[in-house]
Amino acid sequence: MAKQPVIKPTLVIVAAQKGGVGKTTTARLLCHWLADTKRQHAAFDAEFPAGSLARFYPKVTEVVDTAKVADQARIFDTLAEAREGTVLVLDLRAGTFFDVLTLMEDLHIFRDAREGAYRLVFLHVLGSSVESVAEIDETLKRFSGATHVAVRNVASGASMARWDASRTREEFLAGGGVEIEIPPLDPMAYQAVDDTSATFRDYVENKNADGSDAANSYTLRAYVRRWLLLAMTQLDRLGL
Repeated sequence: MAKQPVIKPTLVIVAAQKGGVGKTTTARLLCHWLADTKRQHAAFDAEFPAGSLARFYPKVTEVVDTAKVADQARIFDTLAEAREGTVLVLDLRAGTFFDVLTLMEDLHIFRDAREGAYRLVFLHVLGSSVESVAEIDETLKRFSGATHVAVRNVASGASMARWDASRTREEFLAGGGVEIEIPPLDPMAYQAVDDTSATFRDYVENKNADGSDAANSYTLRAYVRRWLLLAMTQLDRLGL
C-alpha cells in the first residue's frame, strides 16, 4: 500500500503595500474556498484594531497587530504547531507588507520554509498604479522559500495594462511566479453582500450573517454565485 504524502501546514499571506487594491476581498474568497473544500483552516486579520475580514468570518478569524511580538507569536507559533494539511490565512494591513517581509527574514521564517517545516504562499494583490508594479519589482528577490503569486484584481475595476506591459511581469513569470485573476463582480451585487456582513456563501444561500433567513435579491444572488464559481477556479490553481 502506497504511503500517503505529507501535506505541510501552509501560511497564505494576502498582501499589498498599497491600500484599496482588494486584499480583503481576496482573503474572503480564500476563506470561502477553504470552507468549500473542507480544509482545516484559521485566519488572522491584521487590520488592527477593527478587522474587515473578521467581520465576515468571526468564528475562524483573530484580529492581530503584526507590530506586536505577542501577536507575531500567535501567528507563527500557530503555524509551527499546526497539524498536517492546515491552512492559515493572514490578511495584512496596507502599508505593513515590507515590514512583515523583513520580520520574516529576521526570524528565519523563510529559512524554515525552505527546510520543509511548512509552506509559505504570498498572494500579492495588484492594482492598476505604477506603485503596484514597483512593489513586485522591489520584492522579487525576497521570496526564497515561498510561492509568490500575483493576484490580478480586475474585480475592483483596475486595469492591468501597465502590469501586462512591464518588464517586471516578464521577470516575475520567468522566475516561476504564478498569476491568478479575480474576476469582476457587478458593484451593486458586491455592495449588497457587503451591507449584510454575511459571507459570500450565506448571501448566495439567502442567509443573514447570523444564519437566519434573508430576503436577498434573486438576481444579485445569481451574479454572486456565478462570480464565486469563476473565482474558485482561479484559487484551485494555487494547489493548496
